Amino acid sequence: MMQLPAHILERLRLLTCLPQTTRVQFRLPDGSDFYLRVERKAVDQQGPEGEAFIIEAEQVSGLVKAPDLDLEMSYDTLRDIIDGQLSARHAFLLGDIRYTGNRELAAALADLFTVH
Repeated sequence: MMQLPAHILERLRLLTCLPQTTRVQFRLPDGSDFYLRVERKAVDQQGPEGEAFIIEAEQVSGLVKAPDLDLEMSYDTLRDIIDGQLSARHAFLLGDIRYTGNRELAAALADLFTVH
């Protein structure tokens, strides 16, 4: 299973469109499907940047029922996006990524990946 790098998971903190719990399914044709479970949890006191919540993200192998967003792409496409060799938006426009579900979340996730 491909592991998303820590810096990508850390950027999830910047997303403002996350509901309380979000499930993003990654479907890869080689059978190494995984999903991200992202949870926004309230904290007792505000952090240094004024946030009153923390974001916890967990990557789990397999499939999840009723994901908020379902992303389908090849392993190579995902690897190139994670490595910064391919823009997620460009891959979508080329048809290399297909999605169903929350459109706003899909657009926000594309911004998490930077191209070198």
